[in-house]
Amino acid sequence: MRGLMMRFWNSTKLPRILTSIPDAMAVFMQIVGSLKETFQKILIRGELEYDDNEMHCNARLAEMLDEFSKELHESDKFSENFLVEEMEILMEANGIRLPNFLPNHAFLCLLKRKVNGVSDLPIGFVNKVWEYLEVVSLRVLIDHCGNYPQLLPSIKKASQNVIVRMKEKYMEKVIETMEMEKVTDYTCDPDYIASCNKLMGNGRNEFLKVINNPHVNATLGYGTFYMEGYGKISISHLLSVSANTRDQAFDLKMRMTAYWKIVLRRMVDWIALELRFVIQKMVNNELEMEIVNEVMVRGGGMEKMLDEPTSVALKRERLQKSIGLLQESKQIIQQVMDGIPLIAD
Repeated sequence: MRGLMMRFWNSTKLPRILTSIPDAMAVFMQIVGSLKETFQKILIRGELEYDDNEMHCNARLAEMLDEFSKELHESDKFSENFLVEEMEILMEANGIRLPNFLPNHAFLCLLKRKVNGVSDLPIGFVNKVWEYLEVVSLRVLIDHCGNYPQLLPSIKKASQNVIVRMKEKYMEKVIETMEMEKVTDYTCDPDYIASCNKLMGNGRNEFLKVINNPHVNATLGYGTFYMEGYGKISISHLLSVSANTRDQAFDLKMRMTAYWKIVLRRMVDWIALELRFVIQKMVNNELEMEIVNEVMVRGGGMEKMLDEPTSVALKRERLQKSIGLLQESKQIIQQVMDGIPLIAD
């Protein structure tokens, strides 16, 4: 019977009644510390604190990042109008200069177009990540503030303020990174030279072979050549283009192709690193400070915790009645077991 009473009490356990500001302060700081520890576990250390897979945050964030990377790299495809855009840019960048010199501003113009073409993907990634973090945050807050629902509105507001503020900062950094990629073409990655040499070597050879003999690839079709990593490419529309224009456009295309791989890889790496940094800063510093300010300064202080919600008070009353009935039943059972006759009222 005693075990039954203990199981009943544990299943309906209520928070202790707070009678003073120091008591409320102690409980509040315990809640804040517990919140911070849980966020550190699931968002920073990657511990499996919940049985729900949706709350395995590091795994879910890694999935979002992989999907973002895949979308970025899938955008790196050759259009059906091979070299047409490059020839248009070179024509507009033409000037009084020596022939066969590739103007850097033509490269930057093409780079800017390509960055603009994928700029919606990083922004979409940021929005998706922060929508997920809002869901996770709300779940954790409800779990930790369940015994003191009068605190939940203030703590929820503080959490939302931090999430919105950190999202805005992260979004600014992402947009700034996209802008930096538009204005400067630079990398010290040795893969750029290796990739560029391969494209300018094998790729150019296959390209010239078909340009000089459009029927050479009977299996691929008239005026078509194959480039590793990009598949079958039609160049029949280039057969009447002058060799100088065509060659410069090809050079621009291959240099950009090699450099663009570096840009995409750099973009994914930087966004991942910045995300980890922002989350750590939010959990370790911003969230706790904002909750304390919201509850202690703007939310009415500790007095709210001294006022027990009606729902909790009613539940406490029902629980006390149930405990009383169980105690009476225990006494009756004990009397029967001891052979003491029951006296009717």
